[in-house]
Amino acid sequence: MIQELNIPPESRLRPLNSLEEYAKALELGPKGGGVAAIVDEVPCVDILLSIYCQFRIVGQRFTKNGWGFAFQRDSPLAVDLSTAILTLSENGDLQRIHDKWLSRAECSSKETETEANRLSISSFWGLFLLCGIVCLLALIFYIIKTCCQYSKFSSTEADKSKENVEESSNQKHPKLSKLKSFKNLMHFVDTKEEEIDKVIKRRLSDKQQQQQQQQQQGACASDDGPSST
Repeated sequence: MIQELNIPPESRLRPLNSLEEYAKALELGPKGGGVAAIVDEVPCVDILLSIYCQFRIVGQRFTKNGWGFAFQRDSPLAVDLSTAILTLSENGDLQRIHDKWLSRAECSSKETETEANRLSISSFWGLFLLCGIVCLLALIFYIIKTCCQYSKFSSTEADKSKENVEESSNQKHPKLSKLKSFKNLMHFVDTKEEEIDKVIKRRLSDKQQQQQQQQQQGACASDDGPSST
């Protein structure tokens, strides 16, 4: 680290000699007189993590060069050892040896317990309940608004002759009248709100014009009547 990362040893590096010192220094932290991270060889770090599950490996390895065994020049052991390591790596024995001696059995069981406590659909029942209540209130508001508009729309039908004919037919066939009113309601629901407002305004204006015409006709009839002296 001093050569590759240019970290001055006097200010930021501290020597630690055992795994217990590693764990204690990490638990204390830099503010409590400990350290913020441990830098060591990978096997030593794996052993530390297999014992103390609360720690994790962060970042990439600092070393750029590989590790190897040193033999005398022209030693036959170099070829045999390289072949043996390559064979172990290819058939998976090297990984099994690593898992056997450096596996984190206790940590994996704790991680399994942690995964078992993950969130599920039942954890969000309050959110679903709130969404359901909001949707239900919105539906009730829409139904009430539609019914009010439909009652206002139906009340603006001002053709009395047609109403009389409909009333007589409704008395003869009440089921047909209910069916017709239901169809009218469905047609009203499918109609756009802007078109409904236009129809209501037009019918109201027509009704006002008819009332004005009736008042004018009544006034003319009173003017044309006999006068007494």
